[in-house]
Amino acid sequence: TTILGIHLILLGIGAFLLVFKALYFGGVYDTWAPGGGDVRKITNLTLSPSVIFGYLLKSPFGGEGWIVSVDDLEDIIGGHVWLGSICILGGIWHILTKPFAWARRALVWSGEAYLSYSLGALSVFGFI
Repeated sequence: TTILGIHLILLGIGAFLLVFKALYFGGVYDTWAPGGGDVRKITNLTLSPSVIFGYLLKSPFGGEGWIVSVDDLEDIIGGHVWLGSICILGGIWHILTKPFAWARRALVWSGEAYLSYSLGALSVFGFI
């Protein structure tokens, strides 16, 4: 699980690179800015877990829009702070621990299996 941990840490670092770019290094493009869009720095992040994780609790059916209902960059960049933190903490956890006994028995531990598990996860994320 060390390989998974390293990759999670790298993904978390990538999420924080976007946060730092939005906050300090030039900003990000805001399609909702007046005049048809503009590049702006984010000054007030949304870090409230009820707001960020509230998007996941909306119904994907009907008019609520589920994850697609995010309508400002403060929520998007704040979500990347949460995502980066979760990825880095999960990566550290995977590096420091070994798989549970049931997982060692149930899963195949080879390069081909890792690739197939990763492709399966990508397909799940594609449906989301």
